[in-house]
Formats: sequence, C-alpha cells, structure tokens
Amino acid sequence: MRLSTAEPLKILIVEDDIVDRKLLERLLSESSLRVSEVKSAEYLSVALELLDRDHFDVVLLDLGLPDAQGIESFTELQSQVPHVPIIVLSGLDDEDTAIKAVQKGVQDYLIKGQVDSNLLMRAVRYAIERKKVERELQLAEQRYRTIFENSAVAIMMVDEQECLISWNQFTENLLGMNSEDLHLRSVKSLYPEGEWQKIRAHNVRQKGMQHHLETKMVKKNGQIIDVDVSLSVVKDSDDKIIGSIGVIRDVTERKTFEEALRRSEERFRQVVENAKEWIWEVDANGLYTYSSPVAEKILGYKPEELLEKTHFYDLFHPDDRDELKKQAFEIFAKRDVLYEFQNRNLHKNGQVVWLSTSGVPLFDSRGNLLGYRGVDIDITERRRIHEILDSKQRNLEAIFDATPVGMLLVGEDMAVKRANDAIRQLVQKEFSQIVNQLPGVALGCIYATQDVICKEQGWKDHPHCVGCLFLKTIKIAIDSEESVHGVEIQPTLQVRDKEVKPWFSLSAEPVIIDGRRHAVVAINDITDRKRAEEELKETMEIKTQFISTVSHELRTPLTSMREAVVIVLDGVAGKIGDDQRRFLDVAKRNIDRLSRLINDVLDFQRLGAGKMEFSMQEKDIRKVVEDAYSTMAPYAKKKKIHLATEFDGGLAKATFDGDRIIQVLTNLVSNAIKFTPEDGQVTVRVRKHEDEWVISVSDTGMGIPKEALPKIFDRFYRVHRPGKLIKGTGLGLAIVHKIVMAHGGRIDVESGIDKGTTFTVVLPLVPKTAQKALSEKADLTLEETLTKN
Repeated sequence: MRLSTAEPLKILIVEDDIVDRKLLERLLSESSLRVSEVKSAEYLSVALELLDRDHFDVVLLDLGLPDAQGIESFTELQSQVPHVPIIVLSGLDDEDTAIKAVQKGVQDYLIKGQVDSNLLMRAVRYAIERKKVERELQLAEQRYRTIFENSAVAIMMVDEQECLISWNQFTENLLGMNSEDLHLRSVKSLYPEGEWQKIRAHNVRQKGMQHHLETKMVKKNGQIIDVDVSLSVVKDSDDKIIGSIGVIRDVTERKTFEEALRRSEERFRQVVENAKEWIWEVDANGLYTYSSPVAEKILGYKPEELLEKTHFYDLFHPDDRDELKKQAFEIFAKRDVLYEFQNRNLHKNGQVVWLSTSGVPLFDSRGNLLGYRGVDIDITERRRIHEILDSKQRNLEAIFDATPVGMLLVGEDMAVKRANDAIRQLVQKEFSQIVNQLPGVALGCIYATQDVICKEQGWKDHPHCVGCLFLKTIKIAIDSEESVHGVEIQPTLQVRDKEVKPWFSLSAEPVIIDGRRHAVVAINDITDRKRAEEELKETMEIKTQFISTVSHELRTPLTSMREAVVIVLDGVAGKIGDDQRRFLDVAKRNIDRLSRLINDVLDFQRLGAGKMEFSMQEKDIRKVVEDAYSTMAPYAKKKKIHLATEFDGGLAKATFDGDRIIQVLTNLVSNAIKFTPEDGQVTVRVRKHEDEWVISVSDTGMGIPKEALPKIFDRFYRVHRPGKLIKGTGLGLAIVHKIVMAHGGRIDVESGIDKGTTFTVVLPLVPKTAQKALSEKADLTLEETLTKN
C-alpha cells in the first residue's frame, strides 16, 4: 500500500451495474485524486483474481454482486487483502448494515446516488489514511506483543476488580501455571496475605506507580519466591482507572545470593573479630591498609592507629628491624608467599611480642603487585614454653645419663637409640658398641648376634629370642603403649670374655618422640638381692624345721609328765595330802597350758606356711555345729552359761573340712563362754544366704573395746581387761581367721563394752581360695613366743 494519496492510485471497482460503475469512474476522474489506473470487476471471484495478480490502493465494493451478497463479500475480500482499504457503496440506506460493515473493518459506507466527486475523494483519502494508521497500529501491537511475550520478566495486566486479564509466557513459567490457572484469577491470591497487605499499603492507585517493590509470590506448587515488582495504573480516555500493569522480576536467586553473601560476610566479621590471629593487609610498600581488631590485644594498637600510618616493619624490635625488613622485602620482590616468618616486635607498652607471620601476595588485573594479605599469630608464650621444654629436655637427658640404674631408649625398630653410663659400666662396652644395636646385642647376650635383626621378622626369628622376657617386655610397652614393671630376668651375658648370669629387674615405659613410639627401659641389677632372698629362704626353711622339731620334741615329754601327774593325783601311786594335791593341780594346769600353746603354734605354723592339709568333703553343717555344741556343752554348764543353737530350715550340704570348722566353732564358743559372766547366754545360729552359709556366735558377755576390734585377729594379740587376768596364747582367733580364709570365706566381729560380742563366719558352699605362706616377721614372732613360754 502506498504511503500517501499524493502518489498515483490504482483503484478496483467491484460493481455489476455498468451505470454505477461508469458513474464511479467519472466521479474519480472529476476529483482531485491522482488516479493512475481504474479496473473493474462484475463478480467477486473476478475481483479476487485481480487482487491476487495485481496491487490496488483502494477497493470500491458493491454489496449486491451476482456471486456474493451482503457483508460476506467484504469479509472474503478482507481476508485475502487485509492491508487494502475497502469502501462499501450500497443502494440501501441501512444504518444497521453500515454499522455492522464498519465494525467488520470497512473504511467507509457510501449510499449510491448521494455521492459526488468531492465526497468520493474524501472517502478514498480518509480510507487510505485510516488504513495506514490501522496498519501502523497493528505493527506496533505486533512489536509490543513480541516484546511482551518474549520478555525475560513476568508482565501482568489486571482489570478494575484486580483480576488477571492478560499476561505473558514468562508469567506462566514463573508461577508454574497455565492460562486456565491465570484467567480472571484474583491477583491477591498470588501473594502471601502479609505481602499483599504491604503492597496495598503503598497506595499505588493514588500514586499512579510504584517501582522496585520487593515482595514474595506463591507458585502453583506452594513454593514462596522472592520478586521485584513495578506497578503502574492503566486509565481510559476519561482518566478513569481501569486496571494496572505489573512487571515482575524473579529475584529469588539474587536474594539467596545476597543472604549467602550476608552470612558469609557476617561469618567473616565474626571470625575476624573473635579470632586469636591478627588479620591484616599492607600495600606494596608495607603500609597497613586493613587491620582486624585483634591487633589491639596482641600489640596494643587500635586499627585506626595503624591504617595508612604505620608500616609493618615499624613494629619490629629495633635490634632486629633492619635485618627483618630486608628479609621481608626480598620476599616481596620475589612475589613469594610469607610462611611462618617469625619476628620480634614491641608492644605499645614496650613489652616484647613474638609473631609468626604468614601471607599471600595480591595482584591487580595486569599482574602488578598491590600488596600482601595475611595473619600474625602471637607465639610469645609458645616460644617461652619451647625454651622451658628445651631446658627440661636437657635436664632429662642429664638425669637419664646420670641415673645409677641402667637406662636404654629403644625405638619401635627394636634398636637402642640411647644408653646411659650405668649401662656402659654394666656391660663393659663403649657407647658405639651399644647404640643402634638390638637390646640383646647391646647387653652382650650370648644368644644375640647382629644377623638376628632381619628385614621383617627381626628378633622373632632367633630360637633363643622367641621366649626372651627382655625383648618381649620392650615390645609390649611399644606396641600396647602401656607400662610394664617388675619383670625379673636372668640372662647369660658375655662380659670381658667371661660368661655371667646376673639378675635384672626390668621396667619399660612407652614414650612418643618425634611422632614415633619408643620405650624407656630401666635395668636394675638385683643380683645381690636375689642372692640374699635365696639365703633367707634357706634360713626360713631351717627355722621352720627347727620350730616343728622343737614342738614335737616338747610334746612327747609333756605327755609323759601329764600322765604321771594324773596317776599321782588319782592315788594310784599312793595316798597324797592336800598340799601335795594342790601343787600337783598347779603342775597339771601348766602342763595343759603348755600343750595347748604347742598345738596352737604348730597349727599356726602349718597354716602360715601353707602346709596344713584340708580334707574338703561334702558335709552336713548342722551335724558339725551339733558336734561342736556337744564338745562345749560341759564347759558351758561348768561356767553356768546357757549354750543354745538355732538353725534355719532347708540347710544344704556344703564342701568344707569338718574338723577344721569344728576347731573354728569350739574356739569361738570357748571364747564366748570365757568372757561371759554366770547366767549369761551364748547362741550359735546357722542360716543360708544365696550361695553362702552364715554362722554367728553371739554372747551377752563383757564385750570388746572399740579400739581393739581392728587388731582382734592379729597374731598374739590379747585384749587388755583391767582387773581380770585371762590366760591364752593370742593365737586362737588368728588361727580361726586363717582357717576361714583358707575356705575362701570371711569373718567379722561386732561388739561393744557390756553389750556382748557377735562373731560372724561367712563361708561359700564351695571353697574358692587357698592360704598364703607365713611371713618372715610372723615366723620370728613364733620363735620368740616359744622361747618365752
């Protein structure tokens, strides 16, 4: 279509009436229009063919054609040439038809017989101009629609009731919705309630627009997203608000990034402010451009006192400044990394502060050095501790070397790393012959040789070393990292061309040195002690035999003496007087006392030496207690003491030595009778508790002082009772205690002055322990007792 009516026009007249067609041609020729060509068609089909072959600027159309009637003829033409303006000429002055035609796109509706050249000219001119404007509007709308649909932001339009009437594809993508979800949807439903209220609070209708309002929207799946919304109201020609347009950008990713950045910056700030390390930046000349607050804690300077005012080397100790500055700028020149650059500095208060500096170079986009960023760590305390540790290390090495006990430091490869002078003197070797040797080789063991140290198995390959306690002790300490003490060995050593067999006591302590496992081995020569122990053992055996022999040799004549005294007392050898009888009774009592002493000594000796034999058999405890009761009943009756027994029901049989348990019971009952006044009560109770049986012997006697209870089972201990002389050896309860312990049981006592005493014996149904041998001290005490008695 031509852009201006000033150009010659090509006009197509579609009219089947020749008179009307000629009239139109004449009117066109009379008008001021520049018409280059006029063609006509009597049929719509012919007109369509002409329009298909050629271009026309205007079509003058009659609605009453032989092959088409009414507005349909226009519609068919319009569909084929939408860009060509069409003017309808009709013989009917029908307003409804005219309105319908214009609504369909007809540029003008003229009545035949009422048209002159001027009217036709204006109609043609206006039709062309309107069509031109219409075309431009269509193109503009197409451009807008293209932009609208292809925009990288969501664009929505809502009507006056805030319902969606238009949106682009990005809107659907953003919200995960389709056209059915969005059409006439209330825009309010796309926002969380609280966010919608915030939007309404901005009064966009009154202000007319609102740019970059950050809020949140709800997707179809319920996901909340962050968005940036710009709103503008839409008004009609009367300036009435008929809706609004919203441009929405998804800023979820940006907000997520901003939040991550904020958290990162917050973490960095917290790290910087709370770190023990001083974080800094300097320019290429060493001038501080950044300093964390820790600088004040380390050196006493606030960041603002350092920034753009102080060079890093200004803080160095004056004695070190020049040299350290030179070293630092040599690193700057190489653009190298600063790593644990130790330097001495002065605190603001004048104190010395040691720092360890690490940093990396910073470059601009062209590779030029901007400066360094790094951290300083206060190592003042570390250096002080290191100096102390160095001093202690030297002291420990001196102690190690000077200790009188042989000391070896052995590595996990089982090689000696260090030895002290005591070892050198012990084995009569030089240090070069000891260090880096297998421990056995270092000591001179006749079975240890250099070829024992093989690549993998080492000392384990040698038959004599497999069971060596010396090597095993060291290996256990290294492998288990646990101490080993008191291991005694007797190796065969080659010392100065002589074979010797000393006794050593070993202790091994695991230690970690330079990250590797070692063992510190103490070797104490106990040869003299072992020799003394052997001699003492032989002496104790002789003493034991002596005590047994003396006791046996004393028992035989005492038996003969007692029988002789009894014969005389019974008058078999003749009548005796009262004085004679009195002296003979004294002799008999002392003979009986001496016999009891000898029996107690022999029993105690056998118990202490672990030589007393126990006949462990399954027995009825009730019968054993009744036997003891029968034995002690006459004595109780003589002392006018009421003796009673009590048994729980269902007492099971147990394994024990019946004779020895009777000995325990008679001793306890005898003591109870002995220390209970006339008309008193002594009770023996027996009961079973779980897998033990419990025997208690209670009396109503004078009781035992509280301070005497802890010693009541000691050998030869007798309770001091003012004003009352009670004879005894002091071995009875000690023997009772040992017999009970030999059965794997225990014995307890409860007592108080004038409140009586209760001895409780607890024995297992089956014994579990054995008796230990008598000590040297007890044996000597026995010897003294025999001598005094």
